[in-house]
Amino acid sequence: MKIVGFPVDVSSSRDERIVRGQSIRRSLIQATLDLIQAGDVEPTSGAVATIAGLPSRTLFQHFTSLSDLYAAAFDFAASRAFSPDRQVDSAAPLASRIALLVSDRAQLFEAWLPLWSFAERVRRVAPAVGVGVAQLRRLLRERIAVWFAVELDTLDPEARVLVLDSLDRAFGLDSWMNMRERLRLSPMHASRTWRFTAEAIVQRALTGPGQSSAAA
Repeated sequence: MKIVGFPVDVSSSRDERIVRGQSIRRSLIQATLDLIQAGDVEPTSGAVATIAGLPSRTLFQHFTSLSDLYAAAFDFAASRAFSPDRQVDSAAPLASRIALLVSDRAQLFEAWLPLWSFAERVRRVAPAVGVGVAQLRRLLRERIAVWFAVELDTLDPEARVLVLDSLDRAFGLDSWMNMRERLRLSPMHASRTWRFTAEAIVQRALTGPGQSSAAA
């Protein structure tokens, strides 16, 4: 997999300096992710270098600043976690698609919690991370539109936007974060609650009278 920050794939290069540079960047990015996973929402250069087993000065030979490293770590983690979505069976019943989406996203978002907390903490000092967060939100919204395309396509444009807004909130990262971080629900309890809430919202928004309600 190409590491963030390398515009050209150097995996086949025989230049030892390039290969070593790539290896060091990998180590620094992985060390940053390891610290985040352990609960450090704003790793210092010293902590990253220590975990990577490298002198502190080495970090700034490969990244211009900590914010540059933060952005590379976030982008790399996102590229691994948010790979192409599960193929949607548009012929599957709506209830089945809801259950499957809740299951998929609960597992994904639970693993993503430490990185999301990190992104929320550092995006002001690392603007590129803020850009990555915005892109991630757009991606998740686009996937919701694909997941419920059959139902959304029956709505007029204005109603479609309103319903998609509701679905995006119902199935978004913030919804999972609220249950896990603020309400302190266990992953199992949060998943069950999420599915019940999502089913109510989706059924109301996408079936029968709910369509006219969404458009009202």
